[in-house]
Amino acid sequence: MAECGDDIVFQSSLDINKKPHQVQLTRRHLTWDLASPGKPSRKPDSPSSQPFIGNSGCKHVPLKEVIAVNLERSLNKVTTPKSAKKSSSTPLKDSPIYIELQAIHPVSFSVHFVKRCPNHKWKKKKVTFFCQGENICRTWVDKIEEALSNPVLKRPRSLLVFVNPFGGKRRAPRVYEESVAPLLDLAKIKTHIITTTHAGHAKEVLEKYNLQSVDGVVCVGGDGMFTELLNGLVNRKMSEAGKTQTVSEQPISPDLRIGIIPAGSTDAICYSTTGINDPVTSAIHIIIGDSAAIDVCSIYDGDQFLRYSSSMLAYGYYGDMLKDSENNRWMGPKRYQIAGAKKFLGNKSYEGEVSFKLASSTDSNPRDKITCNSGCNICAMSKNSQEEKGSEGWHTVRGKFLAVASFTMSCRCLISPLGPSPYCHLGDGTSDLLLIQQCSRVQFLRHLYRCSTTNGNQFDLPFIKIFRVREWSFSVPTTNDSESDTQSRSSTSSRASRASTQSVWNCDGEVVTSINLQIRTHCQLIKLFTRGIEELEVNPSQCCTPCCDSCDPEDKYTSIGGHP
Repeated sequence: MAECGDDIVFQSSLDINKKPHQVQLTRRHLTWDLASPGKPSRKPDSPSSQPFIGNSGCKHVPLKEVIAVNLERSLNKVTTPKSAKKSSSTPLKDSPIYIELQAIHPVSFSVHFVKRCPNHKWKKKKVTFFCQGENICRTWVDKIEEALSNPVLKRPRSLLVFVNPFGGKRRAPRVYEESVAPLLDLAKIKTHIITTTHAGHAKEVLEKYNLQSVDGVVCVGGDGMFTELLNGLVNRKMSEAGKTQTVSEQPISPDLRIGIIPAGSTDAICYSTTGINDPVTSAIHIIIGDSAAIDVCSIYDGDQFLRYSSSMLAYGYYGDMLKDSENNRWMGPKRYQIAGAKKFLGNKSYEGEVSFKLASSTDSNPRDKITCNSGCNICAMSKNSQEEKGSEGWHTVRGKFLAVASFTMSCRCLISPLGPSPYCHLGDGTSDLLLIQQCSRVQFLRHLYRCSTTNGNQFDLPFIKIFRVREWSFSVPTTNDSESDTQSRSSTSSRASRASTQSVWNCDGEVVTSINLQIRTHCQLIKLFTRGIEELEVNPSQCCTPCCDSCDPEDKYTSIGGHP
């Protein structure tokens, strides 16, 4: 059963669901196979260095996808005749027999591993192995735990967890306690839990926290909460290096990975990096130590650094929608739909000038229909070739825009299954710059409809321009002197005039009021506890005939390439 180069660590014969199996632990896999009739038998529980010869239906679980292993303890029922024990203290002394429950030594252990389900959802699956004695049982558990502790797997042992009780539908505390905490406990991961009390709380903690004591930082909340952790970790790293973020300064990558347990309104970052906003799926990615590096944008108002962004920065329609929705946070995610409908009917465009530096012609482009999946070759090559890549120079577009937006990931969500930029890559060092020029409501509705489905090309419209860029800027036209003199006579009318001619920015779900911005994309600046969206294939023959409690006819989803 062991593959070439996959050394055997331990093996023996164990029972699964009262059926004998040959079980083998290698450096990369845990494998079990139903014992074949007529095959030379081996004494149960006797280890051997010789490999088993597996059947076609044997089960292979990569150690990378083993969530946990634990001893199973049970009570032994001892049935005793009444005549053998006549103590007056026996509560059932009048019964012909009584049952005495006695604790016994463990003779079984369970292995919990990843089960893939439709739509990129992961579940925890369990198989229990029964042994003839306690020693062999403990040996198996020790061997598997030792294999899981291999530094190569990069599994976290201690996490700093921030729970945001105010985001989305205010369900983060319940999501963590019911869905996430039991899994972390099962995997024996230590946690320090902090429930945030105000905006910026997590960022304040990260400024002084002893980050050497943890292997990662996790947020239970939405995209805004994740962005707060991102900014806190990068700012901490820059501060420790004695540097200040400027337009020309390259930010320093944090040492820790960030995990996201989705409990927000849109959860676009989770959708874009795992394919689903399921708390259990995200928790499993964290436990098994998955890792993927993603791009980050730095945002400036002139020479002043404002913040880092990880998903979307948008002006016009998307900024107005967010600003309007802030007044209705009590409505939860529905506030975005209502605000979006209002701003759609308003159909307001804004004057602006967009300048951008195109990515190299050797890079991918936002219309190439190449999606970013786990093990993406484009992202893998980008990190090592950033310095070698040039650009196509600066370009400028002026006019009235219904929306100006840049994406560093596809920004998938429930209402946009492929995202507003479906072919944006997580780690290629570029952003997709979307310009929606002034158009009618019907035309804009066509674009929005295409974004909400998996059919059609939302960019194939005459008022849409899409570019893959490394750096870009936005500015609004300045008023002439006479207009300025007139406006300065009344501060009230001046503010009203600016409000009617300028929008705000939607930065990862947070409002940014500065208008003239400059944005740079930094390749793979931070790492997440994820592996990217897996490309799945259906394998109907996978475990089509269940031989044990670990085999399931529904276990037919396997990943294509991607993570080993």
